[in-house]
Amino acid sequence: MTVQVELPCPKCKSTKMKFERPEIRETDVISCAACGHNLGTMASIRERMNKAYQQLKQRPAARKLQ
Repeated sequence: MTVQVELPCPKCKSTKMKFERPEIRETDVISCAACGHNLGTMASIRERMNKAYQQLKQRPAARKLQ
């Protein structure tokens, strides 16, 4: 299963990213194709996205308890 995620650049808000190779590795550095801003390695981006996803999943559960 392939999942696509739109990742906006924090500097210019463009969603076009530049990758080092066609098949992305965890150690590849991802940068914005529009402004060149370095977003970090694929592993660090994935970790931040997973953390944000877990926080979103926990919010509705917290509201139900109130």
